[in-house]
Amino acid sequence: MREPLRYLNKANEILKKVSVDNGIYTDIKPVREAFGIAYLAILEAIDEALLRKGLTDNVQDIVN
Repeated sequence: MREPLRYLNKANEILKKVSVDNGIYTDIKPVREAFGIAYLAILEAIDEALLRKGLTDNVQDIVN
């Protein structure tokens, strides 16, 4: 589970750099980037869990 955590840490770093005004992020582009990276972290975590169970080689096999 190292790779998914690395992705989540990267997303968190991006969000820390974005200014917040009244609880709302002021710049949408880095927020979208961070959420995209967090989404990839979820896919990686699912992929690793499935590999441990021996179900598939790639989460994309299930999605597509």
